[in-house]
Amino acid sequence: MIRLAKDLSTDQKVAIESLLGRSLSEDEKISIRTLPMRPAPEWLQEIQRDARRKGLDTLTMDEIDSEIAVARRERRERGQRPGE
Repeated sequence: MIRLAKDLSTDQKVAIESLLGRSLSEDEKISIRTLPMRPAPEWLQEIQRDARRKGLDTLTMDEIDSEIAVARRERRERGQRPGE
């Protein structure tokens, strides 16, 4: 189904503009299509399983950011570059 932006409800227009990151013009045509999600690759699924086993899947973003900061600080102190 295709709709004109001018025919959208205010809530619909706000939601779409938020997703697009820009305003819609009245004459724009809007169409939404969904695609099935492909499963994560096996290597990523194994990392996720490992994180769950270790209880790391419950870390907050603040805890994750803190761990990253510690690792970066330690790497700088050793004079290591990322990837080494």
